[in-house]
Amino acid sequence: MPIPAETTGLILAGGESRRFGRDKALAVLDGQTFIERVAGALAPHVCETLVSTGSSPRAYPIEARVVLDATRDAGPLAGLAAGLGAATTPWLLAVAVDLPHLTPEAIALLLVDARPEADGVVALDTVGRPQPVCALWRVGTVAPVVQEQIEAGDLAMWRLAERLHVREVALGEAIRNVN
Repeated sequence: MPIPAETTGLILAGGESRRFGRDKALAVLDGQTFIERVAGALAPHVCETLVSTGSSPRAYPIEARVVLDATRDAGPLAGLAAGLGAATTPWLLAVAVDLPHLTPEAIALLLVDARPEADGVVALDTVGRPQPVCALWRVGTVAPVVQEQIEAGDLAMWRLAERLHVREVALGEAIRNVN
């Protein structure tokens, strides 16, 4: 199980929130913005938090280093690439900002399931579908595959998970998306 000193957190907040109608990161649930809630869930498990804001920097009410997508309009995969490139640890814990129901306990389940032979651990939603926007990724093995996919124009996060050796962990309601 990776310890906080071996794990960088990444909040994927680079989307345009078209369906949501406003910046999801700043939406409020139970008195906290989504980004504050996600950062709080990550905090006990990481030594540093990054926030991917797409191709343009945005300021958010959390303590985090902003990373920018090198490839425009490449979705969460570009955000993941930015996080992998900025991580100074062997593991990257990447979580979408629109998962405000995540808890430190749910995230711990991803970490506990990490194995030496695995490239990552991907969350399963309530119906058992993989959700690679909530996952623990091994930086050294995942970064080159992400770059290959971006260069090939294959931007689907689920295909990334299919290309790697990943474990899957059910997180139940904690992985409920707010779209």
